[in-house]
Amino acid sequence: MTDLNKEKSAIDSARRCQRNWDLTRKVPEEHIDHWTYLATHAPSKQDESFFDLYVVTDREKIDFLVREHSWGFTAVDGKDWVVRNTQMGANAMFIFNRKMNEDEVRNFDKFGERRDPNATSRWDNAYTAIGIASGIIAFSANNMGYKTGYGKNFGYKEMPKMSHDVWCEVLGVPEGEQRLTYSLGIGYPDEDLEWFQSKDNNEYLTGGPVLWEQKELPGNYSYLPYSRLERTIKVFKV
Repeated sequence: MTDLNKEKSAIDSARRCQRNWDLTRKVPEEHIDHWTYLATHAPSKQDESFFDLYVVTDREKIDFLVREHSWGFTAVDGKDWVVRNTQMGANAMFIFNRKMNEDEVRNFDKFGERRDPNATSRWDNAYTAIGIASGIIAFSANNMGYKTGYGKNFGYKEMPKMSHDVWCEVLGVPEGEQRLTYSLGIGYPDEDLEWFQSKDNNEYLTGGPVLWEQKELPGNYSYLPYSRLERTIKVFKV
């Protein structure tokens, strides 16, 4: 029988964006393969393939990308300061690159005509498919005792090179297919810190994405614990 309280605890945990990691531990390959299966077999509109999945565990690549190209979290109200998105430095990264399969379109319009492969509604399907797949992985990982953190900051710096281009180069995304959309970091938390605290993270950028300057904060940045706020979702049972 399903443990309903465990599932609720997993959802409560998944709401938190984990900002620190214990990198002395390694996620078993069996778990990586399990989440990969869940993501690539998750429900989608007409069961089409709307994304490619990049699973990254190479520590050197993750460290480089999170250090140099995860900028974009606005740190101070009223200032242009941005800090890194440290959730993207997790033990394992699942990165979704949205795509459109033009060879097999199973969508038809109201007149019975096959839809344009790149119709806006079909790109909506891609975002939806990524949301479903990543949500299933997040739920599974938290249910197994891991922590997770979503990210989408692939593109803050524009000089000397676009951050999105660098991400694609490091991941090996082919030209013409470079549409990185969301990431999900999965791993082990640093037990000495709260989930919204960070370490080795006392720098920020100012000056915008072109004329940016990297400066130091007086200490490690502590992120806002948004998930402590009460939600205002109304539920109607009909």
